[in-house]
Amino acid sequence: MKKIISFKALLVIFFFVSIFISNLYINKFENKYFKYVNFDYPSLYHADTITYLQIAQKISNEISEGKSFFISGGQGKASFLYPRIIYIFNKVFNQSNNIIDENSNRITLEKYKLFIFFQILLFYGSILFLHSALSKNFNNKIANIISIVIVLNPVIIQWNVSILTESIFISLLIIVISLIIYSKRIYYLSIGLLIGVLYMQRTVAILYPLIIIFYIFLNNQFIKEKIIKCLLLLFGFFLIILTIGFHNFYRANIFYFTPSQTKTDLQTYVETEIFSKKDNMTMNEIIMKFESRSKNIIKKNNLNLELESDYLIYLNEVQSESINTILNNKILFSKIILKKYFHSTLLNPVYVYYESKYQTWPEYKKSKDHRFWLKIRIILTLIFFTCSLIGFIFLIKKDGIKFNIYILLSSLYFFSVSCWLGNTRYFTPTVLFMSIYFAFFIYSLSNKKIKN
Repeated sequence: MKKIISFKALLVIFFFVSIFISNLYINKFENKYFKYVNFDYPSLYHADTITYLQIAQKISNEISEGKSFFISGGQGKASFLYPRIIYIFNKVFNQSNNIIDENSNRITLEKYKLFIFFQILLFYGSILFLHSALSKNFNNKIANIISIVIVLNPVIIQWNVSILTESIFISLLIIVISLIIYSKRIYYLSIGLLIGVLYMQRTVAILYPLIIIFYIFLNNQFIKEKIIKCLLLLFGFFLIILTIGFHNFYRANIFYFTPSQTKTDLQTYVETEIFSKKDNMTMNEIIMKFESRSKNIIKKNNLNLELESDYLIYLNEVQSESINTILNNKILFSKIILKKYFHSTLLNPVYVYYESKYQTWPEYKKSKDHRFWLKIRIILTLIFFTCSLIGFIFLIKKDGIKFNIYILLSSLYFFSVSCWLGNTRYFTPTVLFMSIYFAFFIYSLSNKKIKN
């Protein structure tokens, strides 16, 4: 009992330290602004957050015009969930004040500190739940080490101070892992619902139920028990998918659940590099090529992009063109994609900090900060991968083969579906699972010391 209480006390200390550090971070960057089209926005907002804020404002405007919350927001471009979280937060804490201020030409979410504190609280709550699950299925020592390793992993915890990027996704993923460790039948409905919510944040979660179904069939249970768990999992997951589909159906009279951004990712992240390397085209030339292709698609199919059904046809055609480009350049594509996968594995514990300091990647890449941290990141990556490999081997020897397979397949799954974009940010879910191996490495060291 003492160990559990001491861990909880330690977790409380970590929580308040996180609050303190987040305050320092916010105070440093809250008055620094970047430019987005004609608007200024705080440098604290990263990546897709500006898009989410714009959609949240659209939801607010449409509701004030008489539309219901369920059908408001327009076509889903990226995350279905995040703009709605922002809208609810803004309504509750800011009395629905404008996020986009046309008069001052600024994009800002008032009381965003509360949002960051909520993310931190959710993260530590998920860690506490994970610790409880590990304590009941392994032992307190393993539970303590795994929980502390995750809490202290800078690659993971940095996202808690970044509004609506990886933080909530990681916290919910930790809860999913915890429920799977508990492995009670009734929990699998919740697991399915949570994976559906993960999909509402990032579409990479779409096939993750298959990993869990495989893990279910590895366990020594009656076939009836396995089937019930799978059905509960799939029921919960498809309940969320159908919710997104019917949202689009009632809003635009067309049933679909995939965000439009997924259709253009190949063009944005792969085709651009193929044309640049193959034909030595400049970015302006590539943009002109894409614009010309878009006009041809619209003309050939007689499309009106104001109609959502036509716009989806257009997006499918764009994706098809991107696939054809890849198929016609298989060797070059392989080189590009392997480089992206390799780059994404380079741990980046300062991603969030320097994304607030520098607006663009080229600006950061040319800086002294990048040159300084690159060497440190390479060393950290080598240490982390080596220790995680030793932890993986130790877990196999410890007769944890089934749990080991779940952790391994989850790591490989999120790596394969996310990291082809080449962004180190998308390696974070894999880092979460690898941290469990890293923790078992530390556990093996502590056991050796006790024996000696």
